[in-house]
Amino acid sequence: MSFQTIINNATNITIDNMPITGAVMSRSQRLKTASRGPAIYSFEVSLEKIFQWSGGNRGMLQVLQTKNRTVEEEVTLSATTGMGYIMGYAGTLDATELAKFDIASFTGSTMVIDVNAASFTAGDTIFDVGDYIQPANSRYTYQVKSAVFGSNVTLGQFTLQLHRNILPATSDGGNNIVGQALNVANNCSFHVKCLNMPTHTLLPGQYFQFDGPFQFVEVIL
Repeated sequence: MSFQTIINNATNITIDNMPITGAVMSRSQRLKTASRGPAIYSFEVSLEKIFQWSGGNRGMLQVLQTKNRTVEEEVTLSATTGMGYIMGYAGTLDATELAKFDIASFTGSTMVIDVNAASFTAGDTIFDVGDYIQPANSRYTYQVKSAVFGSNVTLGQFTLQLHRNILPATSDGGNNIVGQALNVANNCSFHVKCLNMPTHTLLPGQYFQFDGPFQFVEVIL
């Protein structure tokens, strides 16, 4: 069984993508905070399903134990039953028009996007707050921080404000995201390792159940 199978059968998924922040209270009771690292995605996945102790399911336990904390896997939230809305696109354009966009430049947590020949009106919502995007050749997914409307397009471009800094091209195996198209919403993925692998308990009738949640953490190179 892959990590994706665990996520697909999830009962609950808790998502944490808050930036790492340090805080200290001074003697004068003034709170000081500072960012200590990028916002990294973490997923706590509860799996309350009871599995039959069959050849396939028994084998999946060995696969999970072999992967443990050391093996990375690419996953998405889009195939989880009843949870496709999590990464759903909230804008008004169709997939054909979104596929025409590509990345003109980037700096910090900002991307400049070329619309090319995409068709839309000034009143269209190109991206809404919380929409997921991912450069086509990148391992990293981002969320939109400010809505973008058709009226925001100037000289064939618009700016995307994202929830975290764009990770350097050198962290993407040397790939440069400039000129790349965008994966949007349920086409986005995450590269994770399993930080917490729960034990399992055998149940009467040749069944078993996991004893706690899985914790998957995004791997930043």
